[in-house]
Amino acid sequence: MPEKDVTVRVIGHVKNEITSGKVEDWGEVESEIVLNEEYESSLDGIEQFSHIVVVFWMDQVHEYTPKVHPQSREDIPKQGVFATRTPFRPNPIGISAVKLLSREGSVLKVMGLDCFDRTPVLDIKPYNAVDVEKIEFKVPGWMRRLMDERKTDNPRYLY
Repeated sequence: MPEKDVTVRVIGHVKNEITSGKVEDWGEVESEIVLNEEYESSLDGIEQFSHIVVVFWMDQVHEYTPKVHPQSREDIPKQGVFATRTPFRPNPIGISAVKLLSREGSVLKVMGLDCFDRTPVLDIKPYNAVDVEKIEFKVPGWMRRLMDERKTDNPRYLY
């Protein structure tokens, strides 16, 4: 199949106090998603949901690395980027499921969005029953070890 150009539209940006660096617990970070005014009516009804999925462009990432040590830890063998949550991807697209705290016009206040200040937002979707169905999933040993170290069963915080 021939490659095709893809065009995405930035619909807004993230606003928070995190400008760079490693954050120990993104789950505690409160952010605002500031949508461009033309998309305000597209948010109607969103406040009926407790959680949303945010799709964003990791604009501070400027390199692709085919294999990485997860979380830059040399004690974990290198993995292909598609087997990790690393930002160093061919297309630095990120997704994050977050708690929706409130909406005021074209601004959403959320908790747990793992983005830096000014990160471009590409899309927002409601988190619904399809997303939370009970499924059994497996993770490799290195990720289980990271999860145990962080005392969480949620692999969303790991890469």
